[in-house]
Amino acid sequence: MYNFSQKAFGLLIFVFTLFAFNATAQVTTASLAGKVKDSKGEEIPGASVVLVHTPTGTRYGVATQLDGNFVLANMNPGGPYTLSVSFVGFKPFKAENLNLTLGSNPSVNIVISEETTTLTEVVVKADKGGTRTGSVTSLNEAAMKTVPTISRSLTDMTKLTPQGSSSNSFAGTNFRYNNVTVDGTINNDAIGFSPSLGGQSGTSGMPGSSTRTNPISLDAIQDVQVYVAPYDVKIGNFTGGSINAVTRTGTNQVKGSAYAYGRNALITGPNNAGDGSKIPSDYSDIQTGFRVGLPIIKNKLFWFTNEEITRRNEPLFYGAGDQGTIIDAATANTISSFLKTNYGFDPGAFGAYSINSSSNKFFNRFDWNISDKHQLSIRNSYVASEATNLERDASNFRFGSMDFKQVNRTNSTVAELKSHFGSSSNSFVLGYSDIRDTREPSSANPAFPQVEIAANGGTIFLGNEREATIFNMKQKTFEITDNFTWFKGNHTFLIGTHNELYNINYGFVNSWNGRVAYKSVADFLAGNVNRVRGSYSFTNNDRETILNNPYATFNVGLYSIYAQDEIQVTDKLKLSPGIRFDVASTDKPTLSPQTSATKVDPNAGTTYTAGTPLNQVSNSIFGQVLVSPRLGFNYDVNGDRSTIIRGGSGIFTGRIPFAWLGYAFYNDGVGFGSFDVNNVAGKNVGDVLKDGAKTFAFNNGQKSLTQVDAMANNFKMPQVLRSSLAVDHTVDGYKFTFEGIYTKTINDLKFQQVNLKDSVKYYTYDVLKQMPIYLSGGATGQKLNTNFANAYELSNTSEGHRYSLTAQVSKTFTNGFSFMTAYTFGESFDLTNGIRNSMESNWQLNQSLTPNDPKLSYSNFDIRHRIIGSFGYTKVYKNGSATTLSGVFSAQSGAPFTWGFVNSTIANTPQSAGLAYVFKDEAEATKYLVDDAKLGTAATQAKAFMDYINADEYLSTRKGNFTERNGGRTPWNATLDLKLNHLIKMSNGHDLQFSLDIMNATNLINSNWGRIYFSPNTFNSTASLGLSRVNSGTAADPTYKFSVPSSPYTVDQMGSRWQMQVGARYTF
Repeated sequence: MYNFSQKAFGLLIFVFTLFAFNATAQVTTASLAGKVKDSKGEEIPGASVVLVHTPTGTRYGVATQLDGNFVLANMNPGGPYTLSVSFVGFKPFKAENLNLTLGSNPSVNIVISEETTTLTEVVVKADKGGTRTGSVTSLNEAAMKTVPTISRSLTDMTKLTPQGSSSNSFAGTNFRYNNVTVDGTINNDAIGFSPSLGGQSGTSGMPGSSTRTNPISLDAIQDVQVYVAPYDVKIGNFTGGSINAVTRTGTNQVKGSAYAYGRNALITGPNNAGDGSKIPSDYSDIQTGFRVGLPIIKNKLFWFTNEEITRRNEPLFYGAGDQGTIIDAATANTISSFLKTNYGFDPGAFGAYSINSSSNKFFNRFDWNISDKHQLSIRNSYVASEATNLERDASNFRFGSMDFKQVNRTNSTVAELKSHFGSSSNSFVLGYSDIRDTREPSSANPAFPQVEIAANGGTIFLGNEREATIFNMKQKTFEITDNFTWFKGNHTFLIGTHNELYNINYGFVNSWNGRVAYKSVADFLAGNVNRVRGSYSFTNNDRETILNNPYATFNVGLYSIYAQDEIQVTDKLKLSPGIRFDVASTDKPTLSPQTSATKVDPNAGTTYTAGTPLNQVSNSIFGQVLVSPRLGFNYDVNGDRSTIIRGGSGIFTGRIPFAWLGYAFYNDGVGFGSFDVNNVAGKNVGDVLKDGAKTFAFNNGQKSLTQVDAMANNFKMPQVLRSSLAVDHTVDGYKFTFEGIYTKTINDLKFQQVNLKDSVKYYTYDVLKQMPIYLSGGATGQKLNTNFANAYELSNTSEGHRYSLTAQVSKTFTNGFSFMTAYTFGESFDLTNGIRNSMESNWQLNQSLTPNDPKLSYSNFDIRHRIIGSFGYTKVYKNGSATTLSGVFSAQSGAPFTWGFVNSTIANTPQSAGLAYVFKDEAEATKYLVDDAKLGTAATQAKAFMDYINADEYLSTRKGNFTERNGGRTPWNATLDLKLNHLIKMSNGHDLQFSLDIMNATNLINSNWGRIYFSPNTFNSTASLGLSRVNSGTAADPTYKFSVPSSPYTVDQMGSRWQMQVGARYTF
């Protein structure tokens, strides 16, 4: 049941009323424009133009205007279509087998002849791809069949976008800023708790990501588009990429398919990137299902259905004692025995381990041709999925108790009514979705804290995952979209509205079980804890009570209205000026009296300025109308579509993950207590693992504290100005494209810890005063308000920019061979990457010398170099059978990572990742290193440190200076994926297909090729410099011990081996 505020409801009624009788944020249709002339070149007004969708008999008709122009809008994409033109005194014209791409608006010039003229050839000149302006990648059903894929996911299709990346980001932008729609309605993980397994990639950004499930089967999808720089005002709510898909429909013919795809250990390569071992025999991945489309009433009513199940069991790598891991089996066994003996807690498996996932998908769609003027489609998608979640890599080891099971249920229904009224048309879309996610820890004691132990430059985890002990998310979404289009002369006008209404039960508490950190294994075994964090309910801290009664419930509304005029200025030039207005609304979080009572810092401005001082925070969020003007153009230089210059400029308004809003509602300083006991190694009171994190914190001076996560006054949704310029040139069938895209931040994000007094000093070696050290008055700097454990704030910044330059060439040959290849160079700069789930983590893990005033640096999504290529060859036999070989090659320069301190900082702040000073020579290093019985004298360690620095291309340039955020780079990732498909034609239109997908065929060709490198995101891609601090406090310069750290990046031991998947499909 929705409980939207009166203000939000009134705004919705206003925009709905405005468009209800005139009137998709995303495109679900195709259009066709053109001009009808006679053989003398004279325009013919009043000619009848009819387009019939052959498979369903759906008819679209219009009469040409005085200048002979016509526009048919809001039609189903695909085909084939039959185009007919008639006029008194002229011979009827007919063209068959026309296909329309999703979102396309091709222009055709039709020449008809008088009845008395002998017509030898019908003339139709068309731009098959439409007159696009910005950067768009389109894949129809036929193209998707040729893409190698073993996950059969939507994101596997989008990787062909030249400006994309392996992390599912586009144009160097955070993947959280993408917008995914299916059939014109959102298909996003709006809350934003969809982490990627292993940290080596981004997320699909769709519901079910945490269960490693595709929310819709590829067999239900007809067309896919990826927009990077679209200037169509209908397309909004993103600042990264917009992924748009439409689903299949039934037709007048009964058509269906049954299929099965699978892989196992027998067709998976050995661990060529590691010890050469084979994958465990229980590894398996099965996907099977069927689809059927049929007429219920011919030419009137159609049904399409797709059902699919998936079952996957996969091993983890980097077990204790395995090659490249940070912990040996003996140490793991010691830790396990210590916990069982002293605390009665079993940390679970530390050797071989497998995780699993499963899903059941049900998709149904009905299409009704009510009349020639109205078509109605209704579809429902239900997905039930679950998965266990445990991650290990070269820098982070997790015992089995950290595993948890996530269960997702997604139910979405969409209805679309398309109407045509002569020279005008309308598309009206209603959508509703209900998404539920729960997590359940695997250990027998969910109250046992998450334990983090620093070891060999990485971290050992055990206990319960802190984000899984209280996790019960419910999200209901209601959408209303309406687009009204009409044309007059050389103008095609559009007005529309798109509205999303969310009701969210944010049943999540961070670290309810506590989060406990130790500096070393020895400290852990000695009970010498260094940091303890956690949250608890002030009223009833019972786990089941909190799970069943979420404290944070709130509503969000996203409202848009827009207008556009597509002007065919001349036969060569098309302009599309438009404007869009976006406004967001949400409820007002409770304002803690402690927030208003926080005193102003007399030293404010020394190193940072808060977005809004705590005592001025009003908790009135959003409400501003954000204006997005856009202008696109398409210029046909020679008038024959051989050379096109296109581009445009416009403002795009996006959205933030609602997880950050959720923190503002539950960390309001009223309902939950919080504690952060830091730098207490050697001086803590009690045994945290026996007493519990909350009791330990109380005994160590942090009783009844709370935490506030505030939103700065006038906080705005993300906004960017994006401009592009491209040239498409076709010669001898080769199509060359050169495209540049530039994005300038208008509103992005800044995370701050605003309870930190701005009183600082600088260490001796920091002669330029780059890293402020916050003076002790507590373990983590002086606090403005001692009633707060921490206080975080989300505000806006205008700093940030990114650009990309792309060169692309493609051609389809008559012999059945086609290819495309593209090279993109790009750079991306921002203040923070925003990939974490909370304000706290986004601040604590944002590596910066001045964490409350971070400086512009390379983004985690910096593209740099990317090469993407695809090819396909089809051999057709006399009986209609065919064999197709296709492939995708991808090569991308290494992912960014940061050298520094992992899960710690020397700046005396609550950060969990920090930049490090690189000593300029052995003499300086010796001053700051201390003798150690195992590691040697300070001089010995200094030499080892400088040898390590000099051996690294990046670190050797930072001597006498600090490391930089994302200054490091993993090696290049290069893979070739292949697909072999053989079609056997049978009688009565039936056929049988067998397929073989080979992922990372490069590794099959040569065992040293196809390595996939990534920097684990547990601590935001931070790599240890090998320095561990010995002393503490701020009185003296820091002293260290040095040991050569583990590798700064990890080899993906699954992705770095060749994998095959076999498939069989029967089609009728």
